[in-house]
Amino acid sequence: MSGIAIGGHVDGHGRRLAGRVALVTGAGSAGGFLGTGAATALLLAAQGATVGVLDTSKERAEHTGALIEADGGHAVTLVADLTDEVAVRSAVDTLARQAGRLDVVVNNAAISGGAPVETARIEDWDRVFAVNTRGTMLVCQAATAHLRRSGGGSIVNVASVAALRGFGSGAYGASKGAVLSLTTDLAYSLGPDGIRVNCVVPGHLYTPMGDQGGEQGRELRRRANLLGTEGDAWDVAWAVLFLVGPEARWITAATLPVDAGTISETGLGMLARLAGPGKDD
Repeated sequence: MSGIAIGGHVDGHGRRLAGRVALVTGAGSAGGFLGTGAATALLLAAQGATVGVLDTSKERAEHTGALIEADGGHAVTLVADLTDEVAVRSAVDTLARQAGRLDVVVNNAAISGGAPVETARIEDWDRVFAVNTRGTMLVCQAATAHLRRSGGGSIVNVASVAALRGFGSGAYGASKGAVLSLTTDLAYSLGPDGIRVNCVVPGHLYTPMGDQGGEQGRELRRRANLLGTEGDAWDVAWAVLFLVGPEARWITAATLPVDAGTISETGLGMLARLAGPGKDD
């Protein structure tokens, strides 16, 4: 066994996706501290799917693949630079050929590196958009024909609260805003083919990408949401599982925040909540 409790807070094993094939981008890992892509890949596999684990790093993709196999699941490891149209199409085609079909696509891969617009370097701006937005588009473009052949399917794009609220993230927030718009447009275009397209909007998570500021940063993330708790990669993975599963068969063009209410609160509301009676300083 992998030693990782698949599902995190609850047991993730089941048969919701038995016989299905899923692609998860940015799903590589290096240890037991999982990002959203690796957690999603593990959870979909634990629910019966054959999972294509796509990453820019062969070693990271193979590590997640080994975790899936150790848990009794089935994985196909894939390597591609998401900014490379030929490489993306080759990876998607390889998964569909080896697994025999494609039913689910999770566009999770992203890079940060954003700076406020006034200090941003154009090459950094372009690189963030190339991975986060162009990469999402290229994967959807390459996957669409395979999803149609499978009789429909589901695409889930992963955005960020940075697309909806200001953090000084520059290109990162802007690129994720483009992912939100792309989701709606794809849902419109692909709906007649029975392909559902939805978007998950994670909040401030305790993940390898979001782990900044040490214990002080973790405490700030807890205090910045309505539940006063810390989210992790499994919270996103469970939301993705719902959206790609049969329970969500009539849901498309939806944006699902996974943020403990962060984006529902105004700045004044947060100040009042934190200063209210019975609250910790």
